[in-house]
Order: sequence, then C-alpha cells, then structure tokens
Amino acid sequence: MSVHTSTPPQSVECGQCGDQFQLPATSGSFCSPECHNDHRRQKRADDFFETLEHDHRFCSTCGRQVKTIEKPPELNSAGKSITDAAIGWQHRTEHGSLGQLSTNVQDDDDDDEPDVPDLDFEGGHDPVYVFEHGGDTYNVGTYRDFRNPLEPSIRADDPVKMGTVCCCGQTDHKHENETLRTRFPFTVAHYLAVATVTLRAEDKTDVRVDREQLFEAVLEGTATREALTQAVVIS
Repeated sequence: MSVHTSTPPQSVECGQCGDQFQLPATSGSFCSPECHNDHRRQKRADDFFETLEHDHRFCSTCGRQVKTIEKPPELNSAGKSITDAAIGWQHRTEHGSLGQLSTNVQDDDDDDEPDVPDLDFEGGHDPVYVFEHGGDTYNVGTYRDFRNPLEPSIRADDPVKMGTVCCCGQTDHKHENETLRTRFPFTVAHYLAVATVTLRAEDKTDVRVDREQLFEAVLEGTATREALTQAVVIS
C-alpha cells in the first residue's frame, strides 16, 4: 500500500505589504490585486518625483514651477549659428526669486543640469544667457553679450552660490522638505498636481492624480508624498 504525503502550501512574502501568504500569488509576487495596484501607484509616484528632481524648472518640495527655459534661435544677431552647447534663456516665474542656493549637497547627479546662478544684468530687464565651455557652465550676460563673453564674475563652484530659490522656502530644487510642505499642505498638493499635468503634456511622465483623493489624504494628515501616491490613477 502506497502512502502519499501532501506538500504543505508554500508561503512567500508579499512584494508590497511584506505579509506572508500562501501561493498562488497575484502578478508574480503580491498577495492581492490591491497590493499589486499599490505597488504600481508607488512606482509611478517615485518616477514622477524623480522626474521633478531632475527638472530644474520645478521645486521638488512644493511642485511650483520657478523657472521657464526659452530655447535660443538657430542664428545669432550676426547671422552665425549658435552651438549646441547653448542651453537658452532662463526666466523666473512669479514663484522664483534670486537667493542663496544650498551648498551642502552631497548627492549631485552628473546627469542633472547644473544649477547656475542667474546674474542680474541691467536691473534684470534682459534674460541671462548660459553657455558651457570646457566642461564648465557660465553665465555671461544677455543674448547680445554672447558673441563676446565676459569673464564670469560668479562661478557655479563658488562657496556662495546665488540662483533661483522657491517662494516656499526651498533653496535647492532637487530636495524634498516635508517640514516646508506641512506649512501649506493643500497648496503643495495643488502645485504637485499641476506639475503632473505640465510634465504629462510634455511627455515626461504618465502620472495622473485624482485631486479629490489627494486632498482627502492631505486632510487626514497623510504625508505629502504618500498622499500623492495614494491618489495616482491606475488604469
């Protein structure tokens, strides 16, 4: 007489909540469809905040757009071609102002566009022109100054860096500061939602958020990043 021993069900850890559950799993490593959707929301939210961090037009803390970038024309006023090294003109929005940038940043990303100071030429009436030479980034003045660059009076590696800071109080656009966010949580939630729309229109993110759910989460005291994650729409 043969004896059949049954193999106990295998128990694995959920890839989202960390709970132990018995197979079969949902989508490979999740204990439920809800955990799978939570994982998808978190991944999309993380991708959005990473995009925001590397886009120097936006404040990563509150989502406000502090700068716009105007691309240079193909030819300068003398009819000469402008090199590919030319980045363009930076214009501050109503949310940005000239201030001292943070200098204690240790996790610089080589792929990120450098934060260079915006010099105030002629009372700020003309936009600043930025160019790269020999691996360094310089502000040389206005467009009319580009053909005869001035020796830069401020360098990006100076001990005191001046540049665009956000009206929320953040002095480094790449950093998230939850303390600043808690001062005006609903305003921050609003501008982060606006940033998703702007970046999605530019094909830089596919994140959509449910604003009503976002504000409900903020009202309940949920931290900003987690609130936005919960509000990501999964199709």
